[in-house]
Amino acid sequence: MIIQSIRRFIRDISSSLFGGTPEKKIIKFILLVLLGVLTGYLAFRKGFRLTPENFKAFIVALGAAGPVLYIAIFVVRPLFLIPSIALFIAGGLAFGPILGPLYASIGAGMGGTVGFWIARKMGHDYVKSKLKFGKESLETTRFHFSVIFLLSLIPVMPVTVINYGAGLSPIPFNRYLLAHVLGITPRAFAYGFFGSTLLEIGSPRFSAALIVLVLMTLVTLYFRLRSKSSKTQSQSVEEQKD
Repeated sequence: MIIQSIRRFIRDISSSLFGGTPEKKIIKFILLVLLGVLTGYLAFRKGFRLTPENFKAFIVALGAAGPVLYIAIFVVRPLFLIPSIALFIAGGLAFGPILGPLYASIGAGMGGTVGFWIARKMGHDYVKSKLKFGKESLETTRFHFSVIFLLSLIPVMPVTVINYGAGLSPIPFNRYLLAHVLGITPRAFAYGFFGSTLLEIGSPRFSAALIVLVLMTLVTLYFRLRSKSSKTQSQSVEEQKD
């Protein structure tokens, strides 16, 4: 029942956001632009400056609505390609090193569900038209359980590409969601821990969080270089065969 409800929910969102005539799509785009301009204008008139202190104060002032809004941003993230790392760090800053990553894991699971079913319903051509980065990964990566887990754990590939790639693959939804959440949760805690120390720059906690972030970056670079090297070797082998 739950999975069927989620499927209907994703189908309704997809048809409302991406369906309709070209004229309706243009109107939706104009409305989104106007909303962004209006938000920026009001923020400027109110003298709001986006600093870590102001951001945390704003979220705290929302009370119980804060976590709901934060998770909701994760849900719509695949539609607007919002960077997941920024959301992880913001969650740690707003809710702390424990609750922030927990909310992020819940939101990432729900957002991953949206991305998965959009790809499964809309198809390969639509996914490639939406992605700016990582299109080639859809053709060269086999999105099975262990691959989804590792890609979710180590940020060598945008989360949106993982969600869409899994949706285009034959993997069952339950196995995809389990692999994605198990992989994304440690990453959320690493970035959330860093975000929680942004108001303590220079402290031992900030230094420790920075070390964790540097280590994750080095691991990411290593796997990216290894992936490029293996692709180059496979291409050279194919050229020799030809």
